[in-house]
Amino acid sequence: TRTLLAALGNPHKQLKFVHVAGTNGKGSTAALIAASLRFSGIKCGLYTSPHLHRFNERVCIDGEEVADEDLCQAFSLVYDAAHQDPLVKLTYFEYTTLAALLCFAKAKVQVLVLEIGLGGRLDAVNVLDADIAVITSIGFDHTRILGNTLEKIAGEKAGIIKAEAQVVCGILPKEAMHSVMSRCNNMQAKLYAQGRDFVTATWQNVTFAEKDPSGDDCVSWTFPLPKIPYECVGIALKALRLLQDRGLNITYDAVSLAVAKTELKGRMQKVHTSPDIYFDVAHNLPAAEHLVKTLSSHIVEGRHLCVIGMLADKDIEGVLHTLAGFFDAFYVASLHTGRGENKDRLVAALLASKCPKSAVKSYENVKDAFKACFDEASPDDEITVCGSFVTVTEASDCALEIFGQGK
Repeated sequence: TRTLLAALGNPHKQLKFVHVAGTNGKGSTAALIAASLRFSGIKCGLYTSPHLHRFNERVCIDGEEVADEDLCQAFSLVYDAAHQDPLVKLTYFEYTTLAALLCFAKAKVQVLVLEIGLGGRLDAVNVLDADIAVITSIGFDHTRILGNTLEKIAGEKAGIIKAEAQVVCGILPKEAMHSVMSRCNNMQAKLYAQGRDFVTATWQNVTFAEKDPSGDDCVSWTFPLPKIPYECVGIALKALRLLQDRGLNITYDAVSLAVAKTELKGRMQKVHTSPDIYFDVAHNLPAAEHLVKTLSSHIVEGRHLCVIGMLADKDIEGVLHTLAGFFDAFYVASLHTGRGENKDRLVAALLASKCPKSAVKSYENVKDAFKACFDEASPDDEITVCGSFVTVTEASDCALEIFGQGK
């Protein structure tokens, strides 16, 4: 990626960067930072992955998806540069990252907020030296690649921390925090940890407070309740405060508007009422635990119903064990994609977790599972579609057919 960046004229120079890594919450955190900048009148680029429906979702400039023409031109430039002598072989994600950087440079964005694709240390996005590095959370996911301990996983994600950078992290497990602090010490980076250097409290609104070395509050802001996970808000706000300190004119009114309006497709996205239907891409154990916690706060007179399909390389047994005790019925689907898992493994995992056989129905695809769940639900029930980006994408296509919304 560095070789190709140089061949393309280093389009990333002169930009301010915010890297956002983490097991969960990085997409929501990145989106809130970008929206706050945009509402402040600062031209901002946002790079996220994966997409649900259109590749263009990954590359947003001032809140708008990049145009097809700009993407095609960027990919053509990357292809030509890669096929010079000597040939540079690129992965899919390396191609997309390079093309995105060309699009952002062409649009002349002032600040670029980039969600890390996988891990951090060896991610293509990490060729950039971020001014601010954000680590939202650390949990078990992609263990075959990142390691089988929280310390190893955190070490990979902490690879986004560069010399003398500013670092913002959420509340991390002790062993994960040890890796992050070690990396900060080695890189002479300044760490701001949630719970120690800043806190958030939620009730009828969100209060964000920074703490000085003595532990006293020194800055306090109050905002409306967000649509994104509450845990992400304080992390994003601290990153915005650091960008303010770097001279960016980020206003309170703009941030307040961003907190109230920012939402992500497929993240506790409500797409229907009576019955209430939520789409959530929760696909690992920490996300499943958070999903149950969030849904437990809902007042539901009827049943909790779950439509789920998962990828084979995920902790299917762990996720379904977490969900089994909460939902009243499951509509399980096979995913027909390269990494997709067959419905039979999901059924077996639910039955092993003491889920009644009568509460589990299986289908060949997500469309059939979603239609069956919707047809059998009463207006007082609540339906949650989860397990994978693939599951949510296919369900949203089906929802569009049935009741005209979902994307």
